[in-house]
Amino acid sequence: MRSVRFPRGLLRGLTALVVATAGIGAAAGPAAAEDDPGWVNTWLDDVTIGASGAPGRTVPLTLTSSGATEPRVIVDLAGLAGVATASFPDWCVTEGTSVTCPMPSSATDDFGTLTGTVPVVIHPAPGAAGSAIGTITYTARAEQVQSEPQQATIGVRSGPDLLDTVDEYVSGTEVGDTRSVPVAVVNAGDQPAVDVRLTFRFPVGLVPASYRNCRYGTDQVLATIVVCTLRGTFAPGQRHELKQALTTTLGPATIGDKRITQLVEPLASAGPLPNGVQLKHRESDVALRLRPVGAPLDVIPVEATGAGGQTYLRAVHGAFDIVAQGAAVTGAVGDTARVTVGHRNDGPGVPDGTISGDSVGAFLFTPPTGVTVLANPLGCSPYGDEEGAGDAPATWRCEGPGSVFRAGTSYTVAFDLRIDSLSGAPGEVQPFNRYPRVDDDPSNDVAPVTVG
Repeated sequence: MRSVRFPRGLLRGLTALVVATAGIGAAAGPAAAEDDPGWVNTWLDDVTIGASGAPGRTVPLTLTSSGATEPRVIVDLAGLAGVATASFPDWCVTEGTSVTCPMPSSATDDFGTLTGTVPVVIHPAPGAAGSAIGTITYTARAEQVQSEPQQATIGVRSGPDLLDTVDEYVSGTEVGDTRSVPVAVVNAGDQPAVDVRLTFRFPVGLVPASYRNCRYGTDQVLATIVVCTLRGTFAPGQRHELKQALTTTLGPATIGDKRITQLVEPLASAGPLPNGVQLKHRESDVALRLRPVGAPLDVIPVEATGAGGQTYLRAVHGAFDIVAQGAAVTGAVGDTARVTVGHRNDGPGVPDGTISGDSVGAFLFTPPTGVTVLANPLGCSPYGDEEGAGDAPATWRCEGPGSVFRAGTSYTVAFDLRIDSLSGAPGEVQPFNRYPRVDDDPSNDVAPVTVG
């Protein structure tokens, strides 16, 4: 979802309105609210299209408003002359190089904010060559409201331009399932692509099938990287899909949300291979192949936005068990004792934070009363009330082992504690959160830390 952008002029207007309202006083509140004209905003991304002869591209012009009367966007196409042409839906009004589009009837209402999309089809102008640059100027308006004009750059580039059109969200998958992963690409450029490279990333737990024209490796967060070379000529506008299924099995380590990514590139201009991954062939009698589907497109659909695609598997249940590992503090009053606390993943599921970018496997350690933590271990810091409550010590939060918490491994931290009393209440260690869900045996999620 695109973030709403507020023009500087609109922000100044809203600031002035707030100041004026504050000066009038509470009694003027309702009248001020009745006079509020609301706000309106619009956004169009920059886009690169193929040179003359390439198919057109559909791009979304987003219009957003709240409390505004007759929100609309006014587009000036004069800056496209000789570079590209732009066409709009029939509910927009065109006068020369100016186009006015009202808020689409299909706009969605999210707590009083309307958001609608105007599909704009951009074709290269006849004779437009690579490196040509044009602009589209657009301004959001409503009754008593006008934002500052903005510009989108329309560039022209000659050569192949492969786009991946897969964006699939899947629910209801389970460990043990074998699933077909769709692959669909289209050439939006003005030149054919000869041979392509497909690069896939299957997150931990997913086991892709073997194909003889692919190489396989594992990255630092246990994802399987698959790099495939597919031969053939991919003409401008032509869609291609897999001739046979690319399958993957949801293995025992699968748990939580999983995103399978794919990237398509012309082989001649493909970027570097994934860093730090050793790729090897696997034995197989089957090869992945792409086949043309349907007639060449004159216009690329709005869903095709780049060379990357995804298949998103939602909330795979999976089985796993996180076991807290407590400790006993031993010694005499005044002694310093080192204790090691943490937790272990008994698997088979592997908590995986690579989608969010978060570290997983963090835990909380509350020392027993009667001891003092002498230093902050690396990766740990006081959490919540640093002074504790009364005589109770502070709780410490220790970061997890990284983006994945491997099955069969432990994450522990050593704390140096000074023993001040031998009659303190026990402390405890437990997971910081139950990620990605409460595990299959919550009874062992908390372990005591005692003094004796």
